[in-house]
Formats: sequence, C-alpha cells, structure tokens
Amino acid sequence: MKKSFIATGLFGALLASQVFAGGIDAKTNLSVGYIRNPSRNTESERPEAALYNIAGTAFMADGLYIEAGDQFIFKTYSHEMAGTEYKDEKPVFLFPNAEVVYKHGKLGFFGTFQVAAGGGSLEYKDGSVVLAGLNPALATAKPLNIYSVTFGQNLGFSYAINDKVSLSGAVRLLESEQSMEITSAMGKIGYDASGFGVGGIFGVNWRPVENLDLAFQYKTVTKMETEFDSITGNATAQALLASKGIKSGNKFDTDISPEFNFGAGYKFTDALYVSSSFNYYFNKQADMGSALSSTNADYDDSWEIYGGADYAINKKVLVSGGIGYSKQGYNDEYNNVFSPVLDCVSFGAGAEVSPVDNLKLTFGGMYAKYLEEEYNSLKLNKSIIMLSLSATYKFGL
Repeated sequence: MKKSFIATGLFGALLASQVFAGGIDAKTNLSVGYIRNPSRNTESERPEAALYNIAGTAFMADGLYIEAGDQFIFKTYSHEMAGTEYKDEKPVFLFPNAEVVYKHGKLGFFGTFQVAAGGGSLEYKDGSVVLAGLNPALATAKPLNIYSVTFGQNLGFSYAINDKVSLSGAVRLLESEQSMEITSAMGKIGYDASGFGVGGIFGVNWRPVENLDLAFQYKTVTKMETEFDSITGNATAQALLASKGIKSGNKFDTDISPEFNFGAGYKFTDALYVSSSFNYYFNKQADMGSALSSTNADYDDSWEIYGGADYAINKKVLVSGGIGYSKQGYNDEYNNVFSPVLDCVSFGAGAEVSPVDNLKLTFGGMYAKYLEEEYNSLKLNKSIIMLSLSATYKFGL
C-alpha cells in the first residue's frame, strides 16, 4: 500500500460530497434544465441563463421571470479493497435552484440561488477501511456520515450593446457547510464546519450571423476558508481529532476553482435548436484542502464537453436531449475515496410543457456512467441517476 494512502485516502472526506461535478467540486447540474439537456452554455430564453450564460439574459424577451426547481438524485458510491466493498446509497431529495431575471430594453438584472459545490449526504453504513488508517480504534466504526454543500448566489446585470453583442458581470457569493460523524467504540465522533467566499463572473454573448449564438463566460477563483465550528466526542475522541488538526477555530482551504465556459448554438428551424457546450476547470489555481489533511491537493485541471438539441413539437410542448463526456482531474496522488472523482459519460432527456400562457413546467432525467479506477489499492466506482422538476413563470411588462 502506498505511503500516501492515509493522507490522500482521507483527503476527500470533506472536500466534496459530490453529486455531479464538472470540476473537482464545482457543480455542472446547477438547474433542472441541465438534466433535460446538459448543453446549456448558449441559453438566452430562460432564467437559467443567469447560471450558464449570464450575458444571454440581455437577449431574453422583456419581462420578469421566476423559476424554482429541484433535483432528486439516486446514487451509489463505492470503494473496494481485498474483496470487501463499502457503499454509500443515500439518495438526495433536496437539490434546489431558483432564479429571478428582470429584463427591460437593453438591460437585464438577475439573482440566483443554487448548489454550487458539494450537495449531499454520504452514509457508509459499514464504515470504511480507510478509517483504520486514521486510528486503529476506528477500524470497526460505523456508520460513517458525511455532509458537504456549498450554496451559491449570483447577483448581476447584463447589457445588450446591439442586437449582436451583449456583456454581463456578476458577483458570486458562496457559503459552505460541512460535517462528519462516526459512531465508534469511543461513542460518536464528529465536527461541524462552515466557510464563506466571494468571486466574480463575466460573460459575452455574440450573434455574428442570424440564428447563431456564441457564448463566452469566465468564473474567477473563489477563495474560501472553512472553519471548524464545533467538535463532537468525549475527551479521548477530542484528543484524537485534535492530533489531526481538527479543533474549534482551525481552518482549511476550500477554494472553488476558476472556470471557463464556451457554447455554440444554431437554430436550424423555428422548432429545432442544436448546441454544444465546453467547460474547463483550472483546478491547479485553487487551494483545495480537507479537514483530514494538513496539505492541499494538487489535482490536475479538468474539462467536459456536451452536445444537445431542443425540438418544439408545438407551442405547448418541447422535447430535448443531450450527451456529455467529463474528463476529471484526478491523478495517482489525489482522489476522493468516499466520493470518487471519476471520468464519466452522461445522458439527459426531458420535456418542457406550457399548460397555460406564461407558465412552463420542466421535467428531466439523466444517467451518469462513471469509469472505474484503481487508487491506492482501492477500486473506486459510482453511478448516478437524476430526476428533476421545475416551474417558470413570466410576468409581462
């Protein structure tokens, strides 16, 4: 077994309770629209543009838009050693998003709420082989519960210079919450931690010719430190955690990496819109730490590419679908045992229905097929199925 097994094996314990990540921790499934068609980077008709193509909000029809949605996520994360498998199969039933966009003339204003990173609970009912490396007394500890989420809010504006070019800028506010609890011979051991960070988003939407959209967006690094707020456990347990640097007031880095988004979309007919999206995550520019490691990780950069299409059957019903590939930034030195960082192929499909004027209901489903990897004598694997539902209402001006 590699010398770095404990440091790196435990590294990701609180780095990410990943549900669907494009970067190491940053989310791609920011809205329900992504589930029905993962190619979102040229969006300029729906309020989810405030998440994927902020400059596109300047090209929306005038009005006040409000959207709210939720994703239902069914996952299996696993790591296996010497024929023994440890699994997390706890579903996530609350993964919300909400957007408000006000567009009038050349100006657009928007605010969003979304899960920007992390996003769920992990429950390893049989514990983990990795815990024994932290301390022999934890070899039989179970269950292991981990929670990690980073909520995000985008607040910004957009401006259409003319009918071909729009610009946009936004502030991104992030708040992280993390916790871990283990039930052991020493009783319950755990901690709660939280952090806050501020970043920026800048976007350009260009329409060089009729029916063609080119969108460019950049998210700056969001510097964030997460601080231990409270520690759970008796004196022996607290001493054990303190020996690993886990005590109230201590901090560790949990930056969200910079991100470049590009999209190209073309409207072939009034009914058919086809697009592609590319995201690149500059993981090496972020300090990604963990509650259980004294050093930051050195993940490689990662990227993902998607293609998708929307087809309007009539004025009331639109169907869509898409496919994507994600190349993750794991390497021989760093991965996440509890929430594996793995390459994947994803498939999404869904529909958008307008039962009455100005109201749209969106339904979607996605399957992510992950590619198994061996890491420090462990076999890492996971699979995810996501279902989603949202409602959007437009108030005319």
